[in-house]
Amino acid sequence: MAAHHMASDKKQADNEHLRELADMEQAIAAAKATNQAKSEFLANMSHEIRTPINAILGMTQLCLKTELTEKQQGYLKSIEGSSKILLGIINDLLDFSKLEADKLTIEQIPFDLEEVLGNLADLFAYRAHDKNLEFIIQLPPNLPTRLIGDALRLNQVLVNLVSNAIKFTEHGEVVVSVTKLDETDQHLFLRLSVTDTGIGMDEEQRARLFQAFTQADTSTTRKYGGTGLGLAISQRIVKLMNEHGIGVISSKGQGTTFFIELQLPLQQPKQQRIPQDILTALARKRVLIVEDNLTTREMLSDMLRSIQMQVSSFRTAEEARAAMNSETYDVCIIDWQLPGMNGIDLCEEIVQQPAAPACILATSYHASELIERARELGVKEQLLKPYTSNSVIRALASVFAIRPKQQENCQQAKLAELTGTRVLLVEDNDINQHIAKEMLEHLGLQVEVANNGAEALENVERHEYGLVLMDIQMPVMDGYTAARAIRAQYSYERVPIIAMTANSATEDVEQSLAAGMQDHLAKPIDEKKLRQAVEKWCRRDCLKSSDALYESSDGTAEQTKRRYPTHHDIDFQASMERLNHNVTLYTELVRRLHESYDQAPLKVVDFISKGQHEEARRYFHTLKGSAANLGLLGVERLATQLEQAMKNAELDQVADHITRLGPMLEQAALAASDLELWVKRQPQTK
Repeated sequence: MAAHHMASDKKQADNEHLRELADMEQAIAAAKATNQAKSEFLANMSHEIRTPINAILGMTQLCLKTELTEKQQGYLKSIEGSSKILLGIINDLLDFSKLEADKLTIEQIPFDLEEVLGNLADLFAYRAHDKNLEFIIQLPPNLPTRLIGDALRLNQVLVNLVSNAIKFTEHGEVVVSVTKLDETDQHLFLRLSVTDTGIGMDEEQRARLFQAFTQADTSTTRKYGGTGLGLAISQRIVKLMNEHGIGVISSKGQGTTFFIELQLPLQQPKQQRIPQDILTALARKRVLIVEDNLTTREMLSDMLRSIQMQVSSFRTAEEARAAMNSETYDVCIIDWQLPGMNGIDLCEEIVQQPAAPACILATSYHASELIERARELGVKEQLLKPYTSNSVIRALASVFAIRPKQQENCQQAKLAELTGTRVLLVEDNDINQHIAKEMLEHLGLQVEVANNGAEALENVERHEYGLVLMDIQMPVMDGYTAARAIRAQYSYERVPIIAMTANSATEDVEQSLAAGMQDHLAKPIDEKKLRQAVEKWCRRDCLKSSDALYESSDGTAEQTKRRYPTHHDIDFQASMERLNHNVTLYTELVRRLHESYDQAPLKVVDFISKGQHEEARRYFHTLKGSAANLGLLGVERLATQLEQAMKNAELDQVADHITRLGPMLEQAALAASDLELWVKRQPQTK
């Protein structure tokens, strides 16, 4: 009987234990579901809040361009500054919520590390200068930079680290360093570090550094602001990249170093960053460096010694003058701010000497007047701080008039690789189709056209394309929707997409990238930027036919030297270069635009009477893009006003301005006809 009770008790205990386990599992699942729901809610709310904040910021910036009193400007600048702070907080929340909801992914696309560091230089040069900090970027000249990875997320991490470094540093310097740890034929193992001479941290502060919504201590938030999310987001991004996260070395009052280590694939075939013939020509040249910051001086000296230049470096102008009494130099790199005699006075003294070495003046972004004065004195080149190895070597090559042999044919060689490549142009406007198609075919590409996003999807499913160039605002399906649909099926490498739109604000660029596009080209299309984007993103393995033949671009340079008459409201030069100097086509396209918008007032009244305000706005947006591509500057400005007025439902403004459109287009058509007659009268050159 006792044994029976014991067995019964044991069974009851087991059942209770199982129930407890089931309840625990149910509670864990419920907690996970709740956490997931919270993350998704936060992601959606952050996105929804960001949209009106962007509108507030955009309208404030537009308002600041109008005539205002000093007091009104002050009010609006306060709104602008507060909106930017709020937008930064929302962006942090959005990224954090994406990470919590496991919606943030790391892409694997080609990028150039030097471009990422160049963006850092542009972004933080002013901020560092305002705090009188030395901002230094150390990138060895022998380190390969054409890699494969997520440049956008890497940039986000570095921006956060550099921003914090400048924020928490009152005196001294901020240094971004790249160190090669190892290299194989296929991969580069590197360390990126950001070092500052700021307030530093103790062990307790370091322990909670990467916790979300947490800063080093409460006084940090009061003094410096911020969400406490930046480092938490950066840490998670880096862990997605390499599973190890961000390292930190710091002590109270002694500054901080954050570092990340990444193993990234190398783009194939590997290319030498600096042409060998430039390195050969610079080897053994004697260079004098005058720089008072020790870190910058050592970085510059080590870099130039690594390419076999003979380097002497000094802290002050007085030390450099003494050295020049006994030594001769080929070139001097001189900082503009030195203790004692300043850099510009030293340059002035050097260039007056017989057989004087060439001078390169290193300045900050704020020194435009100083640069102009330096040119007048005979300074050969200028370097903007912070500079990378490439910018220094470019300046040296310019001083010595060194032009690499391979550079002469480099452009044609890159384009030759793309000859016959099939690309898809997605554009609903007939005039913009003609212009973009002409420019792309001039680059040797086989161009197919889709009139909207839905057609683009069908084409991508049927054919392989080296590149898709996507307009944004189109009927049936817009460019964002099409890009997201393509990206859901195909990787970045399989189908590269570039946005082409008349909207070029920061939020438009961000929206394009978020939709899955790799780049963003603004209308009017700049031929140089289009060529660079095509060279950078276009696949080399999508030929339409193996026997496709194209004319060589040897005559291009000769053609672009043609000069056209100036017109106060029309840029003939740029528009004719876009159309490969086809004046007959240009005249025809201007005539078509005139005909398309001849009845614009009636068309817009019809839109408004039917409540189709978005269609009316898109009607003006299309006009803006076409006019920009055709160089019709006055029409473009008017179309921009009409589009904005329609967007803001300012129908009285639309009524006031639209009557100017017809006469302006008529004048443009007459000017195009005059241009055609002028071209026919010009002597033919062979």
